[in-house]
Formats: sequence, C-alpha cells, structure tokens
Amino acid sequence: MRIAAISVYTADLPLAQPFGHDSSGLIERLEEVVVKVETADGAAGWSEVRGNAPYVTGETRARVLAALTDLLIPRLLEDPDVRPASVCRRLDAIVSGNTTSKAAIEIAVQDAAAREMGVPLRRMLGGGGVDTIGIHGTLPFCDPAEAARRTLDYLDKGIRTIKVRAGLAPVDRDLARLDAVAEALHTHPAGIQSRIAVDANQAWTPKEAIRALRAFERFDLAWAEQPVAAGDAAGLKEVREATTTLVVADERCATPRDLLSLIAARAADGFHFKLCKAGGIARLMGMIAIAEAAGLPYLVGQMDEGQLATAAALACAAASAPLSCELWGYQRVGAQPFSGLTMQEGRIHLPEGPGLGITVDEAALSLVRRFEV
Repeated sequence: MRIAAISVYTADLPLAQPFGHDSSGLIERLEEVVVKVETADGAAGWSEVRGNAPYVTGETRARVLAALTDLLIPRLLEDPDVRPASVCRRLDAIVSGNTTSKAAIEIAVQDAAAREMGVPLRRMLGGGGVDTIGIHGTLPFCDPAEAARRTLDYLDKGIRTIKVRAGLAPVDRDLARLDAVAEALHTHPAGIQSRIAVDANQAWTPKEAIRALRAFERFDLAWAEQPVAAGDAAGLKEVREATTTLVVADERCATPRDLLSLIAARAADGFHFKLCKAGGIARLMGMIAIAEAAGLPYLVGQMDEGQLATAAALACAAASAPLSCELWGYQRVGAQPFSGLTMQEGRIHLPEGPGLGITVDEAALSLVRRFEV
C-alpha cells in the first residue's frame, strides 16, 4: 500500500454524562485527535484517539499532536510504501513510548488497507462472520440510589455485567454502592443472569485492597480491576494470592513487554487491553495472542471515546475471544462527527461497510496539518 497523504485533525466531543475518578479528575469533554490516511489507490482510512487521558498513557493532546506532526508522520512518509503489519515496527524505530500517537497512525493505516480490499477490518483480522459484540456497563462514583437507577437502565438495555468504580474511603461507601447494585439486580427480571465487577483505578495499597476485596466477596465479583498502583507489580501479586476474586491488570498492563512480565511473575489473573496503551491494532492483537497462549482471560476496552475509536476496538474484539468488552463509552458522548454503530439488547452491531465502517463528518473536524507525498 502506498500512502499519498496524511491529515491530522482535532475534535472536542462534549460528554452528556461527565465522569471522574481519582486518576482523571472531572472530565466534561473528550479532546480527540483524528488522523486520515489517503492511499495512492484512492482509499481513505481513519482513526481517533483520546488526547486528554494522560492518566492512562502519559500523553496530552498537545504531546500527541507534536509527536505526529513533528516526528512520526514526516519520518514515515520518507518511504510512503507501507505494509500494515509492519507499521508498528517502523514507528517504534522512530521514537520510544508515545503509544497513543502511534496508534493514531497505525489504526488509520489498517482502516485504509481494509478499505482498499473492500472488506470490513474485523474480517481482515480474522473476525469472520462476527457481526455483534456484547459489552458490559460501567458505573462512576455516585450515591447508592443513582447506582441502582443506572444499573436498572443497563439491565433494560440488555447489558448483564455491571462494573462499579471502587476505592472510596472508608470502604463502607463502596459497600453501600455495591449493595444498591446487587439489590437492583435482585429486583430486575434479568438480574439472575447478571454479575458485578469492580475497578479501583489504582486507589488502594495492597493491604487495603485485600481488606476491601474480602469484604466484597459476598457479591461474587466477576473480576476486580487494577486494585493497586500501576507500578506495584509485587503488590498486585500479593492481592491476587490473598483473595479469591479474579484480579485484572489494566494500567499495569500497557505493552507486550508488560504483559510478558506479569505472566512470568504470576502477578495477575487477567488483563485489560486498550489500543491507546498497546500502540495500535497489530500490537493489541499480539497481546491477545500472548494471553490466549498463557490460558489467561482478558478484556478489550477503551476510555470514553467516540464511535471511530470504539469501532477499532470492536474489530479486535470480533477477531478474538475476550472475557468481556468495555466499549460503551461512545454512548456518553453528547455529539460527535462519527456514525455507524448501533446497539440492541446489550450488543453493539458492527457496520458492514469496508474498513471500520464508520462515516466521518470531515467538515466538523478542525484541520491541524496535512502532509502530502
């Protein structure tokens, strides 16, 4: 595939439901970076990445834009003939880290390649005839009554797994919210088929995590996500060995190297994979292959993002077998220049069009810079 041009845009997406936790603070809008890759054969591939999630990758939108426009795109276009499977390696040779910036280019290249072939990207990845993906819902920090209301709303939409934010002190505040969720499940006709998970977003020390998860045992949690600080692999292992709940690494598990280290140390029971952490589709699919070879479960997820970013993660999920998918965030966006995804009975219906299948309103984007070969 030969690249003819690459354009970089920004887009601010207001959230209909602002959210926050210890790592992020209050987020009221998504500061997105959008990349368009045009090929010599006339195809156009797109990608979208979050610019205001430094708590996940350390990158701000300004840093993503600088990495793209000052370094990655100019160097990549020195040889515009690319193979999608090798783009990650080429980008890694230019600069270390900067996984969000690399994902922005690599996903757009993958989308363009699939559009040139005239097939959905998920089928190019091995997704076959998978047309829908089930998802789980997430609850922010909120009072018990609001947690119960949101749980019932998820159940009405066909969603059967509810992941609850945890990590408030004292732990009784988390218990009150979990009790409200459990009661809502008990009262809803579909509740018997449902389950609860928690995500502490690094909120606890190992000892705090052990006490909390033992207190949560009565809820028979599906999993507990990132209970300790991302840098504390030993603490993560301590929690895993001292509790009965499946312990999932998220912030700790960013790259294939991180994943291999966690598996070797037996520090986690499972993993949460995201494109922005992995650095693109090829890297994420490689991490999936490693986890499956180790016989360990994994989630495919994202932060709150628009439909374009969600479609890229869905393509990966369609070509794999995740324990669950956290790909609901686009529903919280008040307005966005992307369309093509629909959900029914707790499952997202994937577009049938080529590539990611998402329609992009280019006029609604703000052009930063265009590079032509």
